[in-house]
Amino acid sequence: MSSLGTGTAASLRIAAQADDPAFAEEYRRLAGHMPRPVAVLGVNRRGLRHAITVDSFLDVSYDPPTMAVSVYGGSRMAESLASVGAFSLSILTAEQKGTAQWLGEPGQPLRGPLDTVATFEAPSGAPVVSDCAAWFDLAIAERFEAATHDLVIGTVTALGPVAAPPRAPLVRWDDGYHSPVRR
Repeated sequence: MSSLGTGTAASLRIAAQADDPAFAEEYRRLAGHMPRPVAVLGVNRRGLRHAITVDSFLDVSYDPPTMAVSVYGGSRMAESLASVGAFSLSILTAEQKGTAQWLGEPGQPLRGPLDTVATFEAPSGAPVVSDCAAWFDLAIAERFEAATHDLVIGTVTALGPVAAPPRAPLVRWDDGYHSPVRR
């Protein structure tokens, strides 16, 4: 007889509950066990190229192609997204860990961070990281406030692969950057 499914609610170990002061930190720790691809979110804000590293994004629909990204509501990037109509997502390769770390530093100024990163312009004018695994140019369709973050929905207007041949993506997992291994 299989032991699958024989546990009871009483045998579950609960690390924290919503009324526990440590709940949010425990949530962050456990959510960190979910591997997530890493991208650079870019905008062209009145001629200024602004970009940050993100790992909270997803494809929402294939028809029409639609994606979503989550950005801290009090950030400069949230301000930038509120003032533009489009953004880009550059899916990073494992070799671009340094770019992810550089653009992931908190408090990046609006001017200058992309000066040391090779980029090209998407049709919207948003910056795309050169040699990334893939890129998407998105027209902002909707914005939602969700807790401390803004959820921005974009319709894909242009896309492309850049890295040839395809290279392993950069993944965020367990509070660090990693590269998956092909089997």
